[in-house]
Amino acid sequence: MTTSSYRSSIPKVQRALVLQGGGALGAYQAGVFKSLYEKIKRNQSGDNNEVPIFDIIAGTSIGAINGAILVSFFLENKTWKGSAERLESFWNYLSMPTPQISEASKLWKTEYEKGTPHVASEESARRYYSVKEFSKTGVKNVFGPIHPPKEDNRFYDPQNQWLLFDNQPLRKSVEKFAKFPIATSIDREEPRLLVISVDAAEGTTVTFDSYESDIGKRETEYGDYLSGKSIIIKYDEGINIKHVIASSTLPEVYAYEDIDGHKFWDGGLLSNTPIKELLDAHKRFWEKRIGSENLEKSFRRKIKSKVNPINEYSKHHEDEQYDPRIPNLELYVVNLLDPKENNDKNGKNIVPEDFDGVKDRHIDIEMSDGYDAKTDGLYTDYVNLIEKLISLGDNDQIIKEKIERILDDNTPRRFITEEMKKNIDILKSTFKIVKVVQIQRKDDRDSISGKLADFTSETINKLMQDGYEDTLSK
Repeated sequence: MTTSSYRSSIPKVQRALVLQGGGALGAYQAGVFKSLYEKIKRNQSGDNNEVPIFDIIAGTSIGAINGAILVSFFLENKTWKGSAERLESFWNYLSMPTPQISEASKLWKTEYEKGTPHVASEESARRYYSVKEFSKTGVKNVFGPIHPPKEDNRFYDPQNQWLLFDNQPLRKSVEKFAKFPIATSIDREEPRLLVISVDAAEGTTVTFDSYESDIGKRETEYGDYLSGKSIIIKYDEGINIKHVIASSTLPEVYAYEDIDGHKFWDGGLLSNTPIKELLDAHKRFWEKRIGSENLEKSFRRKIKSKVNPINEYSKHHEDEQYDPRIPNLELYVVNLLDPKENNDKNGKNIVPEDFDGVKDRHIDIEMSDGYDAKTDGLYTDYVNLIEKLISLGDNDQIIKEKIERILDDNTPRRFITEEMKKNIDILKSTFKIVKVVQIQRKDDRDSISGKLADFTSETINKLMQDGYEDTLSK
């Protein structure tokens, strides 16, 4: 397709939804989406439900599942109307009543009734013992334990047993609420779905994309580009259930998800909040359509047009580094894990001392890889400044050599890895982030370390309600 045939339909800004991973906490995102949908619809003129509420949805793990259900709904119905209800129905389908826990919690109840200091609240105990029961019985529409446990045939240690769970129930549940494969197109004004996973052998994030990388072609390339040993996963028909499950395959809990002979794990291992993957995919898609060479020439022309790009650089010229043919982005980020501990009744940040509390804190810190828009914006400014400095020497070899010498002397090149080069390439933006809205779920005082597996109806309903209410003020 030529530029002229689609250019007129390119929006100046695209709205992107980023959904963090977090197991059962994903119910919170259902409440957030419902609230955002209502708010965005109120601000839209007319009643055009065909215009995407979100142009892009990028998700990891349960965020990828929620995203797939939403995009699939739009494809099936050609409207966003009813999408929030579909996602809510999915979470009601997954949830279960609190199991019978009276026998297991007898010791706790005795201490609770005695008023023993530091004993867990009734709600906290309900959650804790429910999850413990689920680890034995499973959750009907989510997972089930595989018996007997996988024995240790390496060290032959009888205590070193692998307690695996079956995720077939989750596959069936997702397929009940989402139609696969999911293949979308910007030319049909359909939302883009980005699903993030991790190649367990390569130790790198992998992004599956519902948009075509070329005419009739959908594929993901990753790995060692420089040596010519990159890996290409093809899925021309679109994102399938296996790609979504690959994003949700928790290590040690589930067996690997195999796609084309490659083993995949949960995307949350490396990018539980997939903003960098979103920015990279956005940049690459538009560079492909416009032509990266054209973008580079355009960027160089704008820099050379300045008598002195550094002195002339001001707020008045700040947009000139961005290409008007690439949509800017509004980011809506829904975080399920909070790296900050809740305050106690005196307003102090405290860390837990009990074992379950310590595990809970560990999960929050490890999985809450948040996004700092200010820091990334600062890095982007520096990268673009370096580009402008380099361009000063395009027509003067002596100046060019001096600039390169300064950069060599002041840049720790030996530490620059392929991943860092990729991040720097993303920061050399030809578009800008014009808005960031972050909706942050916070633990309540009844939080437990097993919260990712608490699919009880009481908890799921509370999460959806919390997500809805937390978003009202955004």
